[in-house]
Amino acid sequence: MQSQPLHDLTPSKRCDWLDLIRGWAVIVMIEVHCVNVWLHKGLIPEWLNYLNGLVAPSFILASGYSLALSTFRPDGTLRPFGPTARRLGFILLCAYLLHAPGLTLAEWTVLATPQKYRELFKIDVLQCIVYSLLILQGLARLIRRPAAYAWVAGTLAVGCALAAPYVWQQGVADGWWMPIRGLVNGNPDRGVTALFPLFTWFSFAAFGSVLGVLYRHVRVLPVAGRARWTEARWLGALALAGLLCLAWGTWKGKTWLWGGPWADWELGRLHNHTLPSVLQRMGFICLGGAFLGWFEAVRPRLPGPNPVMAASRESLLLYLLHLNLIFGLLLADPIRLRTGWDWYALGWAGTLTLTALLIGLNLAAGIGWQRVRKDPARAWRLQRAGLMALGVWFVAGGWITYHHFRRSPELATEPYAFLPAARARKGLPPTPDGLSRDPREAAREKARLRGKLTPEERRLLDSKGE
Repeated sequence: MQSQPLHDLTPSKRCDWLDLIRGWAVIVMIEVHCVNVWLHKGLIPEWLNYLNGLVAPSFILASGYSLALSTFRPDGTLRPFGPTARRLGFILLCAYLLHAPGLTLAEWTVLATPQKYRELFKIDVLQCIVYSLLILQGLARLIRRPAAYAWVAGTLAVGCALAAPYVWQQGVADGWWMPIRGLVNGNPDRGVTALFPLFTWFSFAAFGSVLGVLYRHVRVLPVAGRARWTEARWLGALALAGLLCLAWGTWKGKTWLWGGPWADWELGRLHNHTLPSVLQRMGFICLGGAFLGWFEAVRPRLPGPNPVMAASRESLLLYLLHLNLIFGLLLADPIRLRTGWDWYALGWAGTLTLTALLIGLNLAAGIGWQRVRKDPARAWRLQRAGLMALGVWFVAGGWITYHHFRRSPELATEPYAFLPAARARKGLPPTPDGLSRDPREAAREKARLRGKLTPEERRLLDSKGE
């Protein structure tokens, strides 16, 4: 991809720094999930935790930014909502399917539990993005003027961040209807914890939309055939805005909640849901975006496709792919029990190895799908074949897991309805939900199946001479 010269006043047709932010966010997101799943607890340094915490804000900010550029035409009119609505609907469907009991008939029936059905309504980053964009789309179509829209979006962003600590107080929205409960805050309710409720995450989308309107004004709209600003000037302004946000957010962050109606023990929990925290993270994102924009313009061009740009443009594909590889494949019981790649079971070497492999595989998939897209007929054939395979998997998948736990109920970690009967058939002592309460019982069965034992499981068996 040829980037636009930094000092050219030709109106911009694509925002390089935003593509790069999104692409790197995809890559770091894969690292986040690998580290959070496999690395021993307590080994993640604070700086990495903070860096990982910038992934979701980057995605959400980028979505709001793109909305402003894609919704308002250069002549000031609005693009039709139909195509956008279909895409948002598809993303929302994918978002809820990720938290569904599963993608197979077995997982919706014999392998389902009441908790799994409740988890269907967990609000994750995709739901947050879609609902935020729907709000902003409605706002844009109501106001219809980009400048006024930006002012209102900015006001909503600030208001959302100001209100968030109050909305996150214990008891707020508890007991609400589950499909909307998680949109309010991330406090646990009936065993479900929303990961990305609208308070405060909507603020990133709204602030991103403000930036998008500004970029549209100075870099996209032509005046006598030329843009008002060069890309270099925009990136400089972006860096300055980032520095100001970072400085103010850092200055106010520690004392913002002092004197409020919150108990001392709540201050740490509420810190990330304040206006200073939002602006601090926005500052880092803007500084990172400015750096990436400058670097993209001056770096030497290498042959072959750009994997970061491919990750950006296929971000939804890679998001779904890596989650299914980690949680659907590598953490599946047959693989997990035989490899030892259990939750928090690896050190840095093993975790980084798996991380590198998954990042490489996902980037290859992104580049490959970019090539396929160039042939629409081939892309449609592959999509149709994928849907057919998904249909076959829905009918046929999951039954091996069902039979596995019927034969080895000691190893189950979910209270499936068939477990009590399975324990009775095997002569095991009954438990209220069918789950094993004896670690030695599970270790014996794991050893019988030649699964990889943890040191603790070996110790349990050795202590009994088994």
